[in-house]
Amino acid sequence: MQLLFEEGGEIRAGTVLAQQGEAYQVELPAGKRTKVKSRDVLLQFAQPSAIELVRQTGDLTAEIDLDFLWECAPAEEFGFADLAGEYYGAGADVVKQAALAMALHGNPVYFRRKGRGRYQRAPEDQLKAALAALERKKQQALVQAEYEAQLKAMTLPESFRGKVLQLLFRPDKNSLEYKAMDAACTALGMTPMRLMVAVGGIASPRALHEAKFLAECFPKGIGFPDVTVPEPAGDLPLADVQAFSIDDVTTTEIDDALSVTTLPDGKLRIGVHIAAPALGIQRGDALDAIARQRLS
Repeated sequence: MQLLFEEGGEIRAGTVLAQQGEAYQVELPAGKRTKVKSRDVLLQFAQPSAIELVRQTGDLTAEIDLDFLWECAPAEEFGFADLAGEYYGAGADVVKQAALAMALHGNPVYFRRKGRGRYQRAPEDQLKAALAALERKKQQALVQAEYEAQLKAMTLPESFRGKVLQLLFRPDKNSLEYKAMDAACTALGMTPMRLMVAVGGIASPRALHEAKFLAECFPKGIGFPDVTVPEPAGDLPLADVQAFSIDDVTTTEIDDALSVTTLPDGKLRIGVHIAAPALGIQRGDALDAIARQRLS
């Protein structure tokens, strides 16, 4: 005897080896043995064999028109065998019944499971919404696959431009770009940073390290608001020296200097002059607030 039954959320077929009360010892087509309770049995039949049933139902299930099947189904709860008679006509054989049961069970968007072998078709508005969502996911999967293919070919997808730093340092792991980058990195055996340099998303390794430093130490950016710099508190003495810095003409922050002064006794005094910007910042003023917020 052969059985069609539910086990572990799936519909399976197997050959009965023995029966003990309300339970069957069943061998699956792959050779594995399992214990099946009678309440989980959907069909009992002599022919075809379980192996042949699985083969035949695979082809039939793929041919079932789910939209038409949904239209054939009643609005109220029904059994799969009843719908098989409606879909295939009276006298649907075991193979057709099993194929339809597998189609119902494997398409929860169209049909909701209400019990062992019993289902109910989804309301029309919910079905349309679910199918639209599936179509969106399908299109997104195609876009993601295209992104991944371009990255594998060492080409930066157009949609990545302007997003590379965010993908590397503050990624949205649910985005198509991140998923494509992660898949490409896995396939190529590369880190995201190396891949982005290789495809031109980052100009150079140096630019990458600078961007990483700024992302970690200056997450709010490197721009500062215009503020009025207050005069230093108190009178600061002026050194009677000629100081000079060792910087080139492109230097924008001259913050240290040297001086050499001849003393009256002929000796030389070497001065090392270090800028002290804190002397121009008062506790609680605008510069102090910015420094506290941007401290790194």
